[in-house]
Amino acid sequence: MSAAPSPVSLSDAVGAITEILTWVGLGAAIVFGGAALVARLADGTWLPIRAVVIGDPASEGAGGQVVRWFGDDGVHEAPLTAELRAAVQGDELELFHRVGTRDDVRLHERSPWPRLLGGVALACAGVGVLALAVQIVTMVAGG
Repeated sequence: MSAAPSPVSLSDAVGAITEILTWVGLGAAIVFGGAALVARLADGTWLPIRAVVIGDPASEGAGGQVVRWFGDDGVHEAPLTAELRAAVQGDELELFHRVGTRDDVRLHERSPWPRLLGGVALACAGVGVLALAVQIVTMVAGG
């Protein structure tokens, strides 16, 4: 004769689900938080600059324009992309230049990736902590 399986109680099911959500949430928070830190460190330091838009004689046939600015180690130059062209005011624009490079420029000082990864890490940590709180309440209520 086979014995009938015993039914699973609601508190056991909630306990199992919250246990899984706690570990997955906190583990994912650590992974995404570490990725945010690595992305922030890899992004480097960006300084504000004022660049001037000029035509490049070498690529005048292609309609090429460049942005040039003065740095601590001389004149720097970068191609004028469509994104940069949209931000031009007159013949100048405010940019950010990456320290240690000759031609890395962008419109914003900070990359959006560390902020996005940090937000995901906080959301995962919130799920993990909430699941832990539910698990503790369930254990206390169950006796």
